[in-house]
Amino acid sequence: MKIKIAEKNAMAASHISLDQQETPWLDIDPLIAATILNCLPIAVWIVDEQYRLVVANTTYQRARPTCMPATPQAGECMLPDDSLPKCRDHWQQQYAHAVQGEHRISTIDGITYYFQPVTIKHFGKGVLVCTVQDTTLNLAIEAMPDPFGIYTALRNRSGKLIDFQIVAVNSAFCQITGYQQHELIGQRLLDLFPHYHEDGTFADLQQLLKTGEPVRRITTISDRSGTPRTFEVHAGKFNDGFVASWRDITAQYQIEHRIRQQAALLDQIADAVIATDLNYVITGWNRGAERIYGWSAEEVIGKPLGSFLKTQYTNTTMEEAALVLHQTGCWEGEVEQQRRDGQIVPIHAVVVLSRDENGTPTGIVAVNRDISERRHFEQLLMKANQRLEQAIIDARRQAAEILLVNELHDLLQVCHTFAEAAEVVAFGLERLFPRQYGYVMVRQAGTANLTLLAQWGDGTDAPAMITIDQCWALRRGLIHRTCPHESIRCAHISPNEHHCTCCIPLVVQGDIFGLLYIAGEELPRSELIVMTGDTIKLALSNLALRATLREQAIIDPLTGLYNRRYLETSLSRELHRAQREQIPLTVAMIDIDHFKQFNDQYGHDAGDTLLRELAVIFREHLRQSDLACRFGGEEFVLILPGVNQATAQTRLQHLREVVQQRQIIFAGAPLRPITISIGYFTCEKEEIEPHILLQRADAALYAAKRSGRNRVIDFSNLPTLSSDEGDK
Repeated sequence: MKIKIAEKNAMAASHISLDQQETPWLDIDPLIAATILNCLPIAVWIVDEQYRLVVANTTYQRARPTCMPATPQAGECMLPDDSLPKCRDHWQQQYAHAVQGEHRISTIDGITYYFQPVTIKHFGKGVLVCTVQDTTLNLAIEAMPDPFGIYTALRNRSGKLIDFQIVAVNSAFCQITGYQQHELIGQRLLDLFPHYHEDGTFADLQQLLKTGEPVRRITTISDRSGTPRTFEVHAGKFNDGFVASWRDITAQYQIEHRIRQQAALLDQIADAVIATDLNYVITGWNRGAERIYGWSAEEVIGKPLGSFLKTQYTNTTMEEAALVLHQTGCWEGEVEQQRRDGQIVPIHAVVVLSRDENGTPTGIVAVNRDISERRHFEQLLMKANQRLEQAIIDARRQAAEILLVNELHDLLQVCHTFAEAAEVVAFGLERLFPRQYGYVMVRQAGTANLTLLAQWGDGTDAPAMITIDQCWALRRGLIHRTCPHESIRCAHISPNEHHCTCCIPLVVQGDIFGLLYIAGEELPRSELIVMTGDTIKLALSNLALRATLREQAIIDPLTGLYNRRYLETSLSRELHRAQREQIPLTVAMIDIDHFKQFNDQYGHDAGDTLLRELAVIFREHLRQSDLACRFGGEEFVLILPGVNQATAQTRLQHLREVVQQRQIIFAGAPLRPITISIGYFTCEKEEIEPHILLQRADAALYAAKRSGRNRVIDFSNLPTLSSDEGDK
C-alpha cells in the first residue's frame, strides 16, 4: 500500500528481499476486506474497473464525501451525480489513473483521499479509496480492538519464501505478546512464533501469497512468559506480504472445546439430549435419543419435533409448560411420549432455554430420561409400602385385639360365678366385635341342651335354649359360616336374620361345652374368632372346674350337704356376724337313733339311702339362710342364724316329727321308721368361741340319747350339768 507508514517500513526491509518485484496493485479479497475495513474509523471503499461499488466499510456513511451516494449498494456506481459535472469528472479521472496502476492523492473539498490500485478476487482490477492522513492511519490501526499487523515476505536469493517480517503492529498485538512495539517491528514471524512451522499456519500463509486466497484459521500465540492463548486469524494478501487481524477466542475456544467434550459425553449417556430452535425444529439429537425413541439423528435434524414425538403431559398441559419455560427459563416434569415402534414411554424431562451472551433466547434444550424401569420399581415400591402399611395396620389391630382378648381372659380368671362370667363375656365381646352381634350359650351338664349365658349387640335375637341338633357347628365340631342364600342356616338362627353368621363350637377335651354365635354385615377374622372362642371356653370350663372342686371340698358326696370342713369355716363366720348384729344363733347336733342296727338289718346301701333321704328333709324344712352339714357318720349339724331359744325348740321338734313320719323306700320296699335325737344350744349375746358352741350342742345331744333318744334337748335345760362341765 503506497502510504507513508507502509512505505517507511517497507523501505527499511527492502534490502532483505533481493528478488522481490513490487507490483502497483494490492490483492484484495472482498471478504477479508470487509472484516478488516469495518474495524477502521475512517471511510474506506473499493470499486471495480467500471467504478461500481464492491465493498464499503461501516464508517463510510458518516465520513463519506458529500457528493457521493449516502447508502450505496454493491454494484452501484460510485461517482457523483450528473448535477455536479466538474466533481464527477474529477472523481472519474482519479479512478481511471488508479485503475491504470497509479497511486493517487487528491484533495477534494478540503479532504485528502488516497486512491490505491488493487486486484479484487472475482472482479479483477479496482481501486481502494480511503480518507486518511499518515497519522490518521496510525491512529486507525491503534483504534482497532483486535491485534492487527502488516507483514512482508522474506525470500532467499532464489526467490523462495523463508519467513515473514513484521512491518507494523498495533498496541493490542503488543499486549498479547508482551513485547514493546519497537521490539516487534522488523521481527521475523517464525522467530516470534516457531510453532507456526509445525501447526500449518506458515504453510497457509505461503499458499496465501501464491493464490491470493484469504486465510482463516485457529492458532495460538504465546507471550514472552510462554503462556499460550487461542486466536482466530484473518489474513489477506498485501503486496508481497499480508495483513492479519487476530481475534482472541481463548474463552470461546475453551467453551467450544468443553462443548465438544460434552457432546462426546452426551453421546455416551443414556439420556436423550434434544436441541431445537425456538420454532421446535430439531438441531441436535444425541445417541441417547436414538436409543430411546428409535429415530437416528440424520432422520430428525432439521425437521419439526412434533412430527416425530407425540407427547402427553401428566400433570399439566403443553401450553402451561411452555409458559413456565419462557417465564423462568426452565421446566421440569414427567410426560409420556410415543416411540417409533408405537410404544408409550414414561419420560422425565428437563427443558431449558438456551441464550446468547445478551440473554436473548436462541433455542431449547431438553434432557429426557426413560423412567420406565424407575416407574416399574416405584410401582413395586408403592405396592410394597401399601402392603407394609396394611401389615402395620393389621399388626396394630391384631395387637389391640390380642390385648382385648388377654383382658377378657384375665377378667374371666377372677370370676367366682357364672353370673359374673356372663357379664364379663358380654362386655368383652362388645369391645372385640363392635360391628357384630351375637351370644354365648353353655351346655347343661349331662344334657344335650345349651342355655343362654351372655349376649351383645343391637341385632341380637338370642334364644333362651337350644339343643345340639339345632346347630351344624355343634354336630360337626367345626366352625360353620353362612351368608344369605349361600349356605345352610342352623335351626337356632332367626328367620329374620339377613346378615352373615358364624357358629363356633366350644369343645373342651372332646366334649361340647358351649357355643359362640357371631353375626353381622361382615365377619371378623377367623383367627380372632377362634382365639376368642378358645379364651371363653377355657375360662368357663376352668370356672366350672373350680366350682366342682370347691363343691367337692365343702360338699359331702353322699348327701349333698356341706361337710365338716365347711362347717368349721361357716360357723366361725356366722358367729361373728351374729355377735356383730346382736342377733341369736342356734347350733343343733343331730344323730340317727340305732343307725348301726339299721345298717346291720338292711345293709349299707339302705343306710346310704337313709342318709340321703335325711338330707332331702333338711333341705325341705330349712330356710335358705340355714346351713345343714354332715358332721361325720350318722351325725349332722344345723346352724340357724337369727333363731332364738324358743323358736329353735319349736322348729327342731317339728323336724324330729317329720323324720319320724317319713316313709323311706329302698329296693322297692318300705323301710321301718327311724327317729333322730337332737341337742342344741342358742347363743344370745354372750361372747363364745365356735368350738364351745359345738361342745354344748354335742353335750345336749348326748343327754337326749341318754334319756331315751327321739327327743330334742336344749343345753340350757340341763340342770344337773353345769356349763363348765358341758364345755369340758
